[in-house]
Amino acid sequence: MAQTMHCYRHPKRETRVSCATCGRPICTECMRQTDVGIKCPEDARLPRGARAGAMKTDQIARTLLAGAAVAIAGAVLVYFVFPEIGFGRLILSALAGYSAGIFIHRAGGRNGGPFAMTVAGVAVVLAFLPALLIPALGGGLPVRLLLPALVTVGFAIYNSR
Repeated sequence: MAQTMHCYRHPKRETRVSCATCGRPICTECMRQTDVGIKCPEDARLPRGARAGAMKTDQIARTLLAGAAVAIAGAVLVYFVFPEIGFGRLILSALAGYSAGIFIHRAGGRNGGPFAMTVAGVAVVLAFLPALLIPALGGGLPVRLLLPALVTVGFAIYNSR
């Protein structure tokens, strides 16, 4: 049995219906029938293209958490696994960037937009930073990681839009 919720605009009204876009509970007075389901008045008013990139607070938080996870897991991967791989480094970079972008895009509620793209790009750059910075401080820049870093960043940004 579905849990009884209260309309976000009318807190005293019980409902079991939520917006198809944002998931907020809505009462019968607030619900708007659209081609893709029942929506709240704010989401029903906006055309689909206008909602792309418009993120709610919880979506922003999930996007940032996904970005942090990508940066941490990516740093481990780049620092310990990439040096052991020869020619396949570019292929692995493309797959890692693709996966990171999709992960961040989905974590943010599939909204994408400039914020998700920025988070994806920064997360991947942060993942490559230890592997590039530590040898650079020692006097040599690992050029073999620059192209894979660019490929990974490009794929991550493209797939998080």
